[in-house]
Parts: sequence; structure tokens; C-alpha cells
Amino acid sequence: MASRKARLLLGAVFLLSASVTLSAREVQPETMSTPAPVVEAWAMLFQMMDRLHSAAARREFTLVHNEDPVASAAVSTLIAEVNKSWAPSSGAMKVKWIAFVRTISALHTAADAGQSEACLELVKKADDELQELGEKTDPALLKAAHDYAERYTCPMHPDVIGAKGDTCGKCGMPLDQPVVLLASLLAGNLAAQSSIHATITTDTPLEAGKPAHAVLHLRRGKGEPVTLAELVETHTRKIHLLIVDQSLTDYHHEHPQPTDKPGDYTFEFTPRKPGPYNAWADVRPLPLGLQEYEKMIIAGTGTPEPISDKTTRLEADSEGFHFEVSLEKGEVRVGKVSTAKLRVTRDGKGFTQLEPVMAVFAHLVGFNEDGETVLHMHPIGAPILNESDRGGPVLEFKIYATKPGFTRLFAQVQINGRQIFAPFGFQVMK
Repeated sequence: MASRKARLLLGAVFLLSASVTLSAREVQPETMSTPAPVVEAWAMLFQMMDRLHSAAARREFTLVHNEDPVASAAVSTLIAEVNKSWAPSSGAMKVKWIAFVRTISALHTAADAGQSEACLELVKKADDELQELGEKTDPALLKAAHDYAERYTCPMHPDVIGAKGDTCGKCGMPLDQPVVLLASLLAGNLAAQSSIHATITTDTPLEAGKPAHAVLHLRRGKGEPVTLAELVETHTRKIHLLIVDQSLTDYHHEHPQPTDKPGDYTFEFTPRKPGPYNAWADVRPLPLGLQEYEKMIIAGTGTPEPISDKTTRLEADSEGFHFEVSLEKGEVRVGKVSTAKLRVTRDGKGFTQLEPVMAVFAHLVGFNEDGETVLHMHPIGAPILNESDRGGPVLEFKIYATKPGFTRLFAQVQINGRQIFAPFGFQVMK
């Protein structure tokens, strides 16, 4: 993932469904051709109603205004199809479709006015109207629309699309985000709203060996603060802050906590190297929930150390444990998926008591020598939701690099409640 603003411009996530949003024709699964416009339109409406049902269940209607253009775009396509039919019932069908759009518009108005009870009634009315319209539609067409609506993607690689529970071929994460279809114009407008600007301030410039008290500031384009309620959770946290010195040897993974000031989040860490540190805020802001890596520089005292050792090192010792990374093909190449295994041992024996840390048994984070590019990988498999589960000694990862050059890789695990980091190094080949 590349860095200063590594926004995955094909994807976006809504608050109520935590789903990646794609323009209907931007990314297609290899096994499914582009469906007919009426199938796309129905699929958009099915997904819209799912979001409205979620809003009703939570009594949260803050994003209902985004559904107006969805309903309008989809219904315009369906009315155009009705006009082609010249059937005796065409006029009545057009009236019903227009009434449906007006119900969604009324829902928007009620949501803006904070009228929750009225919103609940209007969601039910829209549901009933769409069901009635569906009863007059070819069942085969509706099934195709349901199938098209129920596709999933990877939060880190939205070009990878498949069935729920499939594994991303690039990073090994489960495909757990439903792909949401939107009109292209709406997707573009929402993407513009989603971008975050992040900065970090400290009481004093960083000094090696001294605890630093810092504040992360998250703002939108016009300076509006970004609160926790406006961020989508990823791996048990809403903010992941990846911090490393310029020699790529001192890495910290922090989770800033909200302060009394909206949009400001406090954290502490103790730098072990002189000079400024680079930091990346990994966040997914609403209304899209698009994953962003916003790079910042934390000012520090002293002369930063250069990257002095670019030797390939796939073994490391840390706090009495031995870590080893093995690459299936012996190397990592740009644009190619590489399978890697992390093995953890103690006293020559495989260690099987790795504890869950952010819902997995290990994290791999890599920093390219360009100072801009970040890799973040999780083990292949489902999230670990039971805190009593234990893992190891071998975990399998997928590595997908986008830039060549030396990369410092850090493994992060938890043992006996303590975070342990192990450093490695390798060249990403062209």
C-alpha cells in the first residue's frame, strides 16, 4: 500500500453496512460478466434497502441523504425499461416507481429533521412498495440481481471480489465486505467527502529515550473534526498509527485515544532513535469508510540515522524467542503475490502459545526505503475472536508489494500479555 494518501479509490464503505462501494462497472469478478442494466438497478435497490433496514434497527439515519441519488439512478433505469415494454400496465408501474422514489425522498427529509419514528414508518413503506413492484417482475431477473448484490471484497484490495469467506489472493484476508453498487457520480462525490488530513503535535520535539506525549489531529478538507463515530473499525481498532524512525529500526504500533476535543486523539511512545519519525494513520473515515494511509512527520531532535544495513535478514531473535520468515519463491516481486510463513520458536521448539493481538496471532508491517510505502499483512484465515485461543508455531501470510527496493519488515505478536516485535529485511525485486 502506498503512502502519503494510500486511498483505495475503487472502494468505499458506508456506516450502516461497513461495505466497499464500487461504481457498478468499475470492478467485476472474473466469473461474472456485466449484467443487464435492469439487474444492476435492482441490485442497487436491494442493497439500499439493506442499509435502510440497518439504519432502522439502530435508529441511525444520518446517511439517508446518500440514498436519494441511489434510488433515483436505479429507478430511472427501471422506468426506461418500462417505457420500452408498451404493456397496458406500464403507466401504473411508472406511477408506483415514482411513488417509491418520493418515499425515499420523504425519508431523507424526516432524517434531516431528526424524526426517528417517521423514518421507521417510511422505511417500512418503502419496503412494502419495493416488494409489490418485485411481485410484478421476472423472478429470474430478481435472482440475478440478488446474486450480483451479494458479492464480497477485501478491505485492503478492493479489486479482489468473490464470495463471502473467500480469501484475498493478494494478502490472505477474508473477503468480508459486501461490494456496494452506486451510480458513478455518487461514488465520486462521496470519495471527495471521505478524505482525511492528519497531523501530529507533541509537547516537545522527540528525544531518544524520553517518553513523548503526542496528539493526533484528524480533520476533513474544510477543517471539520473526525470523531470515532465517523470511523469504521478494522481489526478491533478505529485508529492504527504506524510509527518508525528514518533508519527503519525503531517501530511502534499505537492506538490513539479520544480527548475532550473532537477530532483529537492522544498517545504516548518512547523513541529510541534521534531525529524525526515518520508516522502513518491507518483509518477508514465515513461516509465511505475508504481505507487511507495518511503520512505525517513527528519532529525530533538530533541527527537521524540512515538506513545503514540493507542486508536480507529473514531470522531475528527478540526477548528469548526466535522468529523466522520463509518465502515460498525465495523472493518478493512487485505486483506478484508471494506466500510467506512466519515461524516462532523458543529453545529450538515450536511455540504454540501466541495470543490474539487485534484479532489475529501476528501482524506483519513493512516499510520501504522510499519512506512512503507501507505494507500491512495479517495471517491467512478468519479473525480470532476468542481471547483464550492460542496459535503458532507457523503462520502463513500473503505479501503483495507495489514498490521495489529494500523493505524493513516487523512481526508483531503477543505473549503473556506483552507485545513483542521482531525485525527482518529483504529486497522487493522489480
